[in-house]
Amino acid sequence: MKGNSNTTKGNSGFDHKSVEFNISVPPSGRSKDEAWEMIMQAIESEHEKPARIVEMRPKNTWMLVAASIVIVMVVGSLLILNKPYRFETQQAQTMELTLPDGSVAHLNANSWITYSRVYGWFKRQVKMDGEAYFKVKSGKGKFAVTDSRKQQVVVTGTEFNVITRGNAFEVKCFEGSVKVKISGSKPVTLQKGEGVVKSKGALIRPEYPANELEKPAWVTQEFRFNSTPLSKVFEQLSDFYKIEIKIEGIEPETRYFTGTIPAGTVTDVFDVIALSMGLKYTANIDSTVFTFRYGI
Repeated sequence: MKGNSNTTKGNSGFDHKSVEFNISVPPSGRSKDEAWEMIMQAIESEHEKPARIVEMRPKNTWMLVAASIVIVMVVGSLLILNKPYRFETQQAQTMELTLPDGSVAHLNANSWITYSRVYGWFKRQVKMDGEAYFKVKSGKGKFAVTDSRKQQVVVTGTEFNVITRGNAFEVKCFEGSVKVKISGSKPVTLQKGEGVVKSKGALIRPEYPANELEKPAWVTQEFRFNSTPLSKVFEQLSDFYKIEIKIEGIEPETRYFTGTIPAGTVTDVFDVIALSMGLKYTANIDSTVFTFRYGI
């Protein structure tokens, strides 16, 4: 298309020269309006394109994954190590337990003991309730027994018995020495043949006759009596077998028994005592109550 090169004068008084345009338009069947509409649509669609999102990823992703795995393993290991071993006895049941350092714990009936899975790594400590007899190996540092009331027995290598049930707390030393600690009282050190009990929040040393401080029968599996009043004999047997013993026509405080009896069935033990002391006994239908009287 060619324009004229005439000079025209506008309203402003200036002269404008016409300009020649040489525009080549490809042949098309579309009108000018249709072509213009296509151009506008193309511009609008370009503006409507979503912005490009560039994801920033660390170069050392594998290091983060490895660190996460290590953290999970460490936390898992700590949870496992924090869970203690627990051993428990039921009614009329005893248990002998060898600890990782070679020390031995004997559990009486209705008792439990726990210790850490890292026992012996840094310290030797157990927690218990009920009654337990300990044979502690020496040369491996201090050994400590605690209960839920934070009462504690500390030793290095010895044999001792602990009773801790409710408000009752008693410690007897059979070999070596032990140190007993409770809240609100000065620590007490016991030597072989000595014991201590808690009374009104304080540690008291009772006077034990030499023939009374014997290792528990549930540990030795035998009863040892040396000129022991029959009342004490029956008291021990009653506690051991969890039975009731009645006495008729006898003054058990004035009768004494000496002997060693294997801790077999209750009737085996009573047969020995009855034969030795000239007595006889009867039992109720479920063998929970035994009555002793003079034999005929």
